[in-house]
Amino acid sequence: MKCSRLIVLLLSMEAQQYLNQVTSSAGFNNIEYAPKTGENPLPESRNEKGEFVYMGRVIDRPEDYVEEHYDAHQYHGQDGLGQFAYGYKDWNQGKNEKKDQSGTVTGTYKYVQPTGRDFIATYYADRTGFHVEDNRPEHEKSPPTKTPAVRQAEEEHFKLWGELAAAAGHNPDPFAPEYQQEGRYEPPPQPNEYVHQEPPYVPGPDEQGEPKGFFYAFDYNVPLLRNKQERAELEQLRANNNN
Repeated sequence: MKCSRLIVLLLSMEAQQYLNQVTSSAGFNNIEYAPKTGENPLPESRNEKGEFVYMGRVIDRPEDYVEEHYDAHQYHGQDGLGQFAYGYKDWNQGKNEKKDQSGTVTGTYKYVQPTGRDFIATYYADRTGFHVEDNRPEHEKSPPTKTPAVRQAEEEHFKLWGELAAAAGHNPDPFAPEYQQEGRYEPPPQPNEYVHQEPPYVPGPDEQGEPKGFFYAFDYNVPLLRNKQERAELEQLRANNNN
């Protein structure tokens, strides 16, 4: 794994500088997928049964596949005062999210749908609730409507439910006082159970003083098995549906 940066522990002010750097960059709200770094044919080695196995998967026709390589990326940082930022990107998905000093959380995520079209959503959450916008066409955002068959099934269900509830109201309650006989069995009192008590928490020397933050970021290689025909079909769909 290729590590571009790794910082374990920082002062709050230092951590905030890293958070501001990643959240103010153009890529925070405009996610780009991980770059492709190479492509190789599958090796010729086979197991004792004569099968070609790649990452636990039996491949009947290795010549129909290739191994692609991507430089994925992820990061995460906190300032010790409640603010944070994290994100990642892979060959077909990515996400960024942050929380500011007011407690508002904002973020965006993106992924490739089976149709080849990119789904992109941006959101924020504050004291007014959770709010999200995405790039679907407006007609796809309309709430689903109930068909006549669904409405009829609902009416029949609630009608039957009401009849059964009304019938249950006329039946005697077997646990009512008038049905209880004298000398009712009372279970013996249970002994007091042992309750474990933790000693009071006392902060250690490293937990006192100014809050600490952290930040890390690194790139790592991701191998990906791709069927050549399926890849070509997806690339064609992406070309048609992302213009």
